[in-house]
Amino acid sequence: MTRSRPTRRLNATDWVDAALTLVTSEGVPGVTIARLCTSLGVTKGSFYWHFTDLDALWEAMAVRWQTMNRRRVADLDGLSEMPPDARLATLSTMLISDDHLAVERAIRSRARSNDKVAETVRNIDGEIFDAVDATLRELEMSPDQARLLAGLLVYAGIGYIHGHEGLPTISARDVQHALPGLLSYTVTQPSPAADPSGSADH
Repeated sequence: MTRSRPTRRLNATDWVDAALTLVTSEGVPGVTIARLCTSLGVTKGSFYWHFTDLDALWEAMAVRWQTMNRRRVADLDGLSEMPPDARLATLSTMLISDDHLAVERAIRSRARSNDKVAETVRNIDGEIFDAVDATLRELEMSPDQARLLAGLLVYAGIGYIHGHEGLPTISARDVQHALPGLLSYTVTQPSPAADPSGSADH
């Protein structure tokens, strides 16, 4: 008689990571309870032990993605030998890299119908903005200049996620080539706070 090999009990993170893998390989339609159970070799009962429904899974996926993004930013901050402009190029392409694009699109699409996912996405964007803003300040930009350029770069990344299929492909190399000119131009411009018209910038 052949004994079945014992298997490790799955935890919620195992399900979330499996779902993120399916999003990358099969897109949003691949994230179904049945498909996940087949991928993990378990029954639906195991899924419902951890999640009430697919919405709960997507909420956990968004939080997991936020944690992964935080780790990437922290790893960059830990590379003291990386100059700020190189770190900025990496941060600026975090949202649009091929490895992350499928997950970014999927989670942001789900955010349209799930308030908890939407809140997590807003937090992710805010954290990336803060990291870009802090790096720009290392390049001797004024706070106002850094804030405006950080917003431009993050907005551009978000826009690319939603519209890249109808636009020219942007690579990390493209960003690296464009950033020096953009940085130089921004630094030579007067700070928005010095606008003689006195008009508000919002």
